Amino acid sequence: MPHRSDTDLVLAALAGGKDAMSARDEIIHRYHQKVYGFLHQLTGRKEDAEDLTQETLLLALRKLKTFKQGRDLLPWLFTIARRTAISQWRKSKPTSPLFDSDHPSDESAKPHDAVALWKIAKDKLKPDEFTALWMHYQEDLPIKEVARVLRKTTTHAKVIVYRARKHLGKELALTNDAWLPGHQVNLTSP
Repeated sequence: MPHRSDTDLVLAALAGGKDAMSARDEIIHRYHQKVYGFLHQLTGRKEDAEDLTQETLLLALRKLKTFKQGRDLLPWLFTIARRTAISQWRKSKPTSPLFDSDHPSDESAKPHDAVALWKIAKDKLKPDEFTALWMHYQEDLPIKEVARVLRKTTTHAKVIVYRARKHLGKELALTNDAWLPGHQVNLTSP
């Protein structure tokens, strides 16, 4: 079966009939792992990410009629995921921050691998900065889509990404020998 666009999938899911269920299944299959990865980085806890991923996808399927045709589904799903995580965090009346540093992969992370980089980013950046960097560099979303998820202007999203890179670059420079011995880390240039 040919690859259907996000808009085609949403239209099929909303139309009802025999294709609606397969369209909904395809949406879940196509985006489950990306939503889970985003939420896992956001919460730092596997169980929370699994629960929030389910909640996000169910909510998205219920609200498909609000999806704007012609756009990509992933940024819309990230918006729902982010709001769901924040809402859940507020309901739980937490005593710890949303960005929990007790991540199971923390113990096994080497100073030079991507897991360690994202852990440093999560620990040192503001939530919007971390989210913007994750979506732009890890999920490969254009700045315009990052701006939609964060509910900011495109210019503001560019500033957030720039400042996050600059801040992260300074943090990495402080531990440059432990990070990449003999290499300078420069995240502030484009």
